[in-house]
Amino acid sequence: MRLNRHRNTVLALAAFAGLTAIGRTADAQMPQMPPLHPSFYGSAEADTRNTQFYLLGMYVGMGGLGWSPYFNINGYVDDYPVGGVRRTLSAISPSVGMAYAGRTGGVSVGVGYAWVHNAANTAPGAEGGSSNGVTASFGAYHNGTGNRPLHTQFLSNYNFGSKYLWARGRASVPFGYSLAHPARIGLEVVGQGGGKNNVTSNAFEIGPTLEYSWTPQFRTTGVIGYKNVGGSFFGATAPRESAAYFKLEFSYSP
Repeated sequence: MRLNRHRNTVLALAAFAGLTAIGRTADAQMPQMPPLHPSFYGSAEADTRNTQFYLLGMYVGMGGLGWSPYFNINGYVDDYPVGGVRRTLSAISPSVGMAYAGRTGGVSVGVGYAWVHNAANTAPGAEGGSSNGVTASFGAYHNGTGNRPLHTQFLSNYNFGSKYLWARGRASVPFGYSLAHPARIGLEVVGQGGGKNNVTSNAFEIGPTLEYSWTPQFRTTGVIGYKNVGGSFFGATAPRESAAYFKLEFSYSP
């Protein structure tokens, strides 16, 4: 009887140890959900034609290499003069999509919708469009290697309701020859425009950029450049206008 009790105890302990090992193995083999990584960003732009544009947004993605889904939402305000009168529109634009992250670069594609308050027919400078509509976005970036690695970035957004396209390309290198230097200098080129019902507007911008990383999570970018604006929105016989523009951006990734 005592021998049977000892045998049963040993068998129970062995079974418990086996189940524990199987459970740990199963937990190790089950794929873990990658953590969500929110980022916050914003920009403010003004030019000497008294046009102002403000944007604030949040991007939520997943870490790691390969494809992963993302969610993005931003709101913007476009304040512009037309016919001697100032007008202001505001919008909110959420979107979802897929992003691919490689070791030195990546791409993203997304689709969303823009809800616009005080919609206008092709208001100049409204990056996400000036009327309600489905949006499509595409982005790509590449980070080079070497002593002065070149960083390149391309972003674009199209509003089908406004028939309006916004696109921006940037390139930058470290300010000095030290990779630890917090500043980068570069150049941006921006093109935007479109319209419907024979009312169009367009703008082209080019200017140097200065990016500064205050911490690994927080950085700002400043731009002072040249802008050229035109289109039938300003009048059938209105000439193209040139202006200086000023821009300040921030991004924060906790």
